Amino acid sequence: MDFTTTDHVRLHYTEIGDQDNPTILGIPGIGGSSQMWLNTIALFKNDFHFIMLDPRNQGQSERTYKGQRMSRHAADVEELLEKLDLHDVIGIGNSMGAANLWAYLAQYGKGRLAAMVDLDQSPKMIADETWKYGFKDLTWDNYPTYLKLDFGKSTYAHIDDEMFNKAKMEYVKYPYNPDENYKCLVDHAEQDWRDIILDTPVPMLVLAGENSPYFDYHFIDAVSFINDQVVTESVKNCGHLIQAEQPIKMHDEIINFLKQKNIF
Repeated sequence: MDFTTTDHVRLHYTEIGDQDNPTILGIPGIGGSSQMWLNTIALFKNDFHFIMLDPRNQGQSERTYKGQRMSRHAADVEELLEKLDLHDVIGIGNSMGAANLWAYLAQYGKGRLAAMVDLDQSPKMIADETWKYGFKDLTWDNYPTYLKLDFGKSTYAHIDDEMFNKAKMEYVKYPYNPDENYKCLVDHAEQDWRDIILDTPVPMLVLAGENSPYFDYHFIDAVSFINDQVVTESVKNCGHLIQAEQPIKMHDEIINFLKQKNIF
C-alpha cells in the first residue's frame, strides 16, 4: 500500500495482522529492506497489528531528492500514523530506523507512540571526547568523507536463506542508490540523540548485537548511564541486523519489555 506525504512523495508500507491488536511499526535502516523483517513479522503477527514502512528512497517507496533529513523522516512516520488513525504504537527501528523514531520523539514528544525499540543504533554516530561509541571509525576529523566508504558486511550470523533471497530480489527490482541518498546519511550521522534518551517520553528498549561490525555493543552501558530507566540488552551471536539474524531472541526481549512496562 502507498500514501503520499505532504511534500508529495509516495511512500510504501505493508500492513499485516488484526487491526484490533496493538500496533507495531517497523522501520529498516538506511538502504535496508523490509524483506529482512519477514521472520520477525511472522513471530509478532498473531498478537500484533504489524506495519512496515519503506523510508523514502528505499524499498518500494519513491526515489526523490526531497527530505533527506531525520526531521522529514519523522514527519513521514507521523503522517503515516495519522493516515491510519493509529495511537499507542510500538516503534521498532533498526539502525537509522531507530534514529527516525528518536527524531519523531524530538519533534512530537510521545505523539502516537507507546514505546520505542532500538535495534543496534548508537545515539551518537560520531565519536569524540564526549562519546566513544560511534559508528566504526567515524570521527569529526574524517566526517563526512568517511561516509562514502564501503562499510562492508553488516551481519554476523547466518540469515534465513528464503528471507535473504526475497530481499535480494527486491533490491534487483527496486535498486537502492547510496549516492542519491548520501545527504540523508550525512544528516543521520550528525545527530546526537542523548538528550532524547535522557528525557524519553516513552519507555525505551535498546538491543545491541554483540558481534556488530558497526557499533561496539558496550554503547548500551553508556545508554544506561544516561538513563537507567531505559532497558538495555546485548544479543549474542548477532551482528547489526538483529531482526534478521536473531528474530526469536529479539521477539522474546521485546515481549518481556512490553510486559515489564505494562504495555502488552
